[in-house]
Amino acid sequence: MSKNNIDTIAENSEKISGKIQKITLNSVRKVMPDSAIEQACNALSYKYRRRVITPIVTVLHMILAAIWPEESFAASWQVLWASVASRFGQEAAKSPSLGSVAKARARLPIELWKNLFEWISQRAQVLSEQFDKWRGLRVVLLDGTCVSMPDVPELFDEFGTSTGQRGKGKYPLARLVTICIANTMTVLDYMLGRYDQDENTLARPLLNNLRKGDILLADRHFAAAHYYAYYLSRGLEFLTRAHQRLKVSRIKRITSYSRNDFIGWLEINPVYRRQDPDLPTKIMVRFIQAVVRIRGKRKVVWLVSSLLDAKLYPAAEIARLYGARWRIEMLFRSVKINLSADVLRSFSPQGIHKEVASRLIAVNIVRMIMLEAAIENGVDPIRISFVCAVRIILTFAPALATEPIWKLPEIYRTMLREIASHLVPERPGRNEPRAIRRELKHYPSLRTTRAEWRKHYAA
Repeated sequence: MSKNNIDTIAENSEKISGKIQKITLNSVRKVMPDSAIEQACNALSYKYRRRVITPIVTVLHMILAAIWPEESFAASWQVLWASVASRFGQEAAKSPSLGSVAKARARLPIELWKNLFEWISQRAQVLSEQFDKWRGLRVVLLDGTCVSMPDVPELFDEFGTSTGQRGKGKYPLARLVTICIANTMTVLDYMLGRYDQDENTLARPLLNNLRKGDILLADRHFAAAHYYAYYLSRGLEFLTRAHQRLKVSRIKRITSYSRNDFIGWLEINPVYRRQDPDLPTKIMVRFIQAVVRIRGKRKVVWLVSSLLDAKLYPAAEIARLYGARWRIEMLFRSVKINLSADVLRSFSPQGIHKEVASRLIAVNIVRMIMLEAAIENGVDPIRISFVCAVRIILTFAPALATEPIWKLPEIYRTMLREIASHLVPERPGRNEPRAIRRELKHYPSLRTTRAEWRKHYAA
């Protein structure tokens, strides 16, 4: 092929990719502009050919796959290309194959996705600043969950699976640990690891990215004297529920504010001090008794905190603050259910990492648009419905892609006003069952692959 023909093909590819970028998710691209993706490529010295599916198009495709209701990459690409054909009729029936789209996803290095996540996270933190404080402290939530993926040997080797009385699990599982801002639910950082990795091991590198003076809210899994010492060494405050093995009644009171509020010493197990000689022998913490609802029942629990001053941090307010810990469960619901990350689609470890990164980037993009709506309309961002925000962003996408430029600012403001109007009721101490009410289907479980089933039952 001559050089002129190659240049002509490249120019045509650039024109088509330009059309895709021009009309795809303009509200998303306002939050994460094309220049951010180009800068991430340049930072990695990532060179790419002049193609229809550029890195910008690939990133937009994966973000659309995260927020589109259908749970597949194919649906995302078909919707994206159909929107191009609706605007530029000459491109109808000329879509690149799904195999080409898959190769484009594989080409982007995982480091590019990490850079994009860090970029969007930094901007989300800036936008969150007017909402993220409690008594001058930024409140941060920490917890972990698991995600499933296709039953591919390579993924079993990389991530492992659960084991129990019935043997090994049928699908690979990965453990995902995240930290997020409690009052805006923007994700600060995350770590994806093997199923058999401890959440504390995965969480430790994440804590290095927090600011001194942040207060960490976590459940009992992150509650232990040596963990508390590590949090304090990083300049972090903490508030957790007391570990189930801790006998609070045996702790000697140093300062007693009331019967249910006192300061005492927690001794650090010598085993951990042998592993880490920098650990102190004991630390001073505050114990507060509170009444909470757990699985529908009122329970009396002890909370453990580094906030020792009872005047600056009253016990009743600390107990109410701990109720915000539940919000991270809603973050996991948004990621796993609303953005379809409960069962991932990729067939390679790199693909799984990219898929998780793209979905968490999508979470932060939606949350940033919700923050803009909250600031513009004077509402609490935590009360805006995430699901409604995603629906509205998708519904306004065609108007933001096709209307004249001079109309776009007003359309965007209208979108923000509509997002801000969908508020969920205030639900302090919210408690939800981890159970399903309706059985999905009455079909038996398929205990083999579909290909093996067809081969076995072929006529």
